[in-house]
Amino acid sequence: MSREGVEVVKRVYSEGQLLTSTPEQIDRVFQDYLDESFEFRLPPDYPEGQLVFRGREGADQLNAMLRETWSEWRFEPDRFIDAGDQVVVFARLLGRGGTGRVPFELETTHVWTLRAGRAISIQVYRERSQALEAAGIEE
Repeated sequence: MSREGVEVVKRVYSEGQLLTSTPEQIDRVFQDYLDESFEFRLPPDYPEGQLVFRGREGADQLNAMLRETWSEWRFEPDRFIDAGDQVVVFARLLGRGGTGRVPFELETTHVWTLRAGRAISIQVYRERSQALEAAGIEE
């Protein structure tokens, strides 16, 4: 599963990111790669707190929340690490703030969990070391 899992996650980033795509692209990503009960989990130290968004409706809720803060954003993955039924992704979050449109760039790490060739969750981490530990990988 591990190599297949990395490919699934790469496709989600390349074919239409879950948070920056049109509704049609998001529908396709759910149809092709994500479990219908897919969970997107923010870390507890995010300004919004540790929130969990579930399913297709959750993707819309998360997008709406982020649009209140940022005028644009995208994830640029730098590295994919195979961790069995999980894939760790080192990425950069690039965007612009809401009203002032001030550009920003942040490092972020995502731990995707997969089952039967489909992604069932993504946990976002601010610290790479926390993500690696969660996936059972030593630095």
